[in-house]
Amino acid sequence: MKKLCLAAMVVTTLLGCNAGDEVVEHGGIDVNNLSQADLQNYADVTADALTVVAKAAKDCAENLPVGNSNECYIPEIQGNIDIAVAKGRIKVEKQTDRVIIHTIEAMQFTTHNAITNGEVITLSLNDKTDDDYIMTMNNSNQITFKGMLMNTAENDAKYWSTESTSPVTYRYNINDVHPYITNGSAIISGKDNQHFTWSADADGYISVSR
Repeated sequence: MKKLCLAAMVVTTLLGCNAGDEVVEHGGIDVNNLSQADLQNYADVTADALTVVAKAAKDCAENLPVGNSNECYIPEIQGNIDIAVAKGRIKVEKQTDRVIIHTIEAMQFTTHNAITNGEVITLSLNDKTDDDYIMTMNNSNQITFKGMLMNTAENDAKYWSTESTSPVTYRYNINDVHPYITNGSAIISGKDNQHFTWSADADGYISVSR
């Protein structure tokens, strides 16, 4: 059953099996054998992907009345983020003090980051992948999140999850069209509950530690 669920998740881009953490636990990246450069690359890709979703959500929820929801495609963004969005769609729900964000179609993207060879990466923040996969953004633009990413290489798919341990703050510099996240931290987890920490400083620089 686990193998069938895993195969289905690959085919359907991580939708419908409700077993994201289990997939990462059994088929995730081998964190303990990653170099420091690899850790940095995984963190950079993850932070950039979350930033793209955060900007899409911020724009999608603009002027949305409390109690209402909206669905939007995740667009390409300008700036210095190395993410080329292929497809993806989010649903935002406006509450009094926050916006709830789910990917109703997992974001698919490519990047020049060294952990990929041009393969498509997916990011899912959807409770159909796992019950607690979600992103929230409060009225101060502080973001919490838990989700799963997958490198979709045909013969060697790689999975990892990320979860905030302290909220990051979404910022957008309109002068140089540069969205980024600051002042928070998260973990990236792979197989056998192996994990490491990534943090964003006040300038948006991402650092990692085991």
